[in-house]
Amino acid sequence: MVRARDTSPESFGWNIVDLKPNPKAVLYPLSWGILPIVFALIMMITRTGEEWIAWSGAIGIILFLIGGVSAVGPRQGAFNSIRIASGFFFCILALFAWVLVATNNLIEVYAMLSSMLALLMIYRSLDFIFKDIGLIYQISWDAKKQMPTSSMEGWDIRSTRFTQNTMALKRFDGDRFAQIYGSRTTEGLVLRLDIFGIHEGNRFDFRTLGIDLSDFTNEDE
Repeated sequence: MVRARDTSPESFGWNIVDLKPNPKAVLYPLSWGILPIVFALIMMITRTGEEWIAWSGAIGIILFLIGGVSAVGPRQGAFNSIRIASGFFFCILALFAWVLVATNNLIEVYAMLSSMLALLMIYRSLDFIFKDIGLIYQISWDAKKQMPTSSMEGWDIRSTRFTQNTMALKRFDGDRFAQIYGSRTTEGLVLRLDIFGIHEGNRFDFRTLGIDLSDFTNEDE
């Protein structure tokens, strides 16, 4: 019987990588982004400084986006997560709503409601990222070497050649997925195996990857 821990990538020469986002770089823009939204709400209620309402609301949403980008930056392909992509979608929708307010094509209250929804959705996205335990592994790779696909069952193969975009993706239940992508590091080119959506207190059975990780060992062929 093969135990789950015996199929860990580290057993096949892969090294674990720590790519956790920096909380300060994420939370500062998000918290500061709430202030312009509050100012916009106050100006709406008091009907003072009305010419600045749209600007204030838009600045708040832009700060939400900056915080979100800081969170997903270290995790290549994080937008493959529906929950994360939806957070950014609603932020962009809210930003567009404030543009419509500035051009007198939308009532302010709708832009404010969209901003509240954007805040809720981006918070859910960031919470999903920060709870991830960071199962990320890498192995040295040659750009001329083809990614072995013969043992990859249930994977969506997007490229067998080295690229810094998603080369292969496999989805599990509950918005969890595994992906393989290339990356340039100070030590050279590497392939990364990123298993996303596994939260604290949970374990991942590497047997569900449906892949023979020994095929990726960087040996002369």
